[in-house]
Amino acid sequence: MDYFVLKQDSRYTSTPMLEGLREKLDMRDMYAATSYRIPDKLLFQVKGEKDSVFTDVLDRQLFLLSDGLKRLVELYEPRAVYKMVILMHMLTRRQKTYYLPFFEELPCLSPYAELHQDQRTIKHLVLDRERLQGKKILRVSESELPLIVVRLDVAESLLRREPVGIRLERVELV
Repeated sequence: MDYFVLKQDSRYTSTPMLEGLREKLDMRDMYAATSYRIPDKLLFQVKGEKDSVFTDVLDRQLFLLSDGLKRLVELYEPRAVYKMVILMHMLTRRQKTYYLPFFEELPCLSPYAELHQDQRTIKHLVLDRERLQGKKILRVSESELPLIVVRLDVAESLLRREPVGIRLERVELV
């Protein structure tokens, strides 16, 4: 079965940026095992243009899912932990609810994958098919940045809902 990286579509350049992220969150807690240290509800003011697009996936600072996408993803991964994140755009007086997901982390990187010199950032992604164990949604544990991978059936289901601003990139498997 094929797998895809789920991420924000880079063609959407005018997306909201969270303010005060480092003051509210310790990035070392952004893993399933330490997610209990993060409050269940977070509130961030965002900066951006008047025409900022609140895409269904935001991944520039945190990996966030819109409410609609979260409800769909929950059907495939009901054991995931989610923290509510409310984004307030003061310029336009818009408010949008997102969720910070904590998916199962799996060491599934293949020896054929290429890493940058820091050994935590992936240059060329190649996953080991056997290590994926048929999981529907997971986080690649060897990546320092949130790298969320979804199985083909999940990807198809996401695309049927015509989400805004998501990108699915096929993953090379060995």
